[in-house]
Amino acid sequence: MGFFTGFFAGFALTTSVLYITIQTHQTNRINQRNTIREQVQTLNWTSSPVGAYDRRFIPQDQDPRRSTEYGTYRREPPTTKDMLKHRWNKEVETLVRKAHESRWEDARETVAEGWNAAMKYVKRE
Repeated sequence: MGFFTGFFAGFALTTSVLYITIQTHQTNRINQRNTIREQVQTLNWTSSPVGAYDRRFIPQDQDPRRSTEYGTYRREPPTTKDMLKHRWNKEVETLVRKAHESRWEDARETVAEGWNAAMKYVKRE
């Protein structure tokens, strides 16, 4: 196994492990956030003075569980597939934006300088 093959294999393995670790951590944080929000809504509902005598008589428009306190109604948490699709779309959008905004002349000069530096290093000039 050559130097470059080993280097890129190690790089690919390391970045894969880091990516999976970050995704797992992000998923756990989102689950924790949703759980805490549900618990806060339950506590607020329990301690609400509206309908304290009998909650069956609360008007539907005053039901704290149906409020839009967080901007949206309670909905199902996104699935892993949806999160991965969203992440993929964000990465593709970033790459397309970089490609659109980059000057290819500068990229060509940078690659040429890097190639010349690598050749000098290999030839030991």
